[in-house]
Amino acid sequence: MEFINREQNFRHSDYEEEMRMYRHVRDGDLRSVEEARLTFCAQKQGHLSDDPLTNMKYLFVASMTLVMRFAVSGGMNSETAYTTSDYYIQQMDKYKTVEDISRLHEEAIEYFTRYMRAVKKEKVYSKTVMRCMDYIHRHLNSSIRVTDIAGQIKRNPDYLSSLFKKETGISITDYIMESKLRAAESMLLDTECSCAAVSAAFAFSSQSYFTKLFRQYTGQTPKKYRERYVHSRL
Repeated sequence: MEFINREQNFRHSDYEEEMRMYRHVRDGDLRSVEEARLTFCAQKQGHLSDDPLTNMKYLFVASMTLVMRFAVSGGMNSETAYTTSDYYIQQMDKYKTVEDISRLHEEAIEYFTRYMRAVKKEKVYSKTVMRCMDYIHRHLNSSIRVTDIAGQIKRNPDYLSSLFKKETGISITDYIMESKLRAAESMLLDTECSCAAVSAAFAFSSQSYFTKLFRQYTGQTPKKYRERYVHSRL
């Protein structure tokens, strides 16, 4: 293959060129989008399949894997990073042209970069608190107790609670509830699941309890919230 590449005057993009884009993503620098536009193409990335569309899809998956890992190293919650990467790969799988995949790649790079820019503006938390947050986001579909988290990350529950409150300004219990409600909010807007199904998806003890908390969080019941959003899009 090296011989063929030389004969066809092909060379992969320079390692430093490629890493520059991923570092821009990690740092929240929107120059990443221009770098993606310049470097994400078969002419620079490589020949993985004789079919141009399949080749581009392979390259897309490889790029999303690296973007996700750079984002996590820069402070993005790992569950959010994995889910976002999965989402874009699933979208890519529906596309039928190289041009569409290239545009989707730029969109994904911009999304990750803007997310990282927002992360940089937030307070930097200790590794222990970050692990605590990561555990919570990975278990939003279940009942989460402080003792479960403490046992998983091998910390004393009282120490963990005190440290979390000191660094974030809210208790772990409140953070869990807010995280569940934010996720429920997205599910109400992005799916057609019933309010009861959304309540069950995030392990609320009852639909009435979910409704009560959701109203406190948004000022509206889940049903009214969804209706208002749908109406605003019409």
